[in-house]
Amino acid sequence: GGDRAGLRRAPSMGERSEPERTCVGCREKGSKADLLRLVRTPSGSVEVDPTGKAPGRGAYVHRSETCVRRAAGRLAGALRVTVGPETVSLIRASIERMGAPA
Repeated sequence: GGDRAGLRRAPSMGERSEPERTCVGCREKGSKADLLRLVRTPSGSVEVDPTGKAPGRGAYVHRSETCVRRAAGRLAGALRVTVGPETVSLIRASIERMGAPA
């Protein structure tokens, strides 16, 4: 027997693991609840998905100006769609409405 690197222990009864996602901006992992989901809708537009359940291709970003700025260039690849300045403005406005975490 050896070390099984890369395999995770399944949560036991009563335990529930928090889903992890990677921020497109800083590339750090965080809990799904701490990140903002952006989704490319079936029509091809990019929207903020506060529920995390909207259909479409998703990408996650921390609710910080730094991560949003860094993510602007990477979102096109992650969502497979052209991302313009209006999309970045939409993300910033959504974060302001929701309130950045402390």
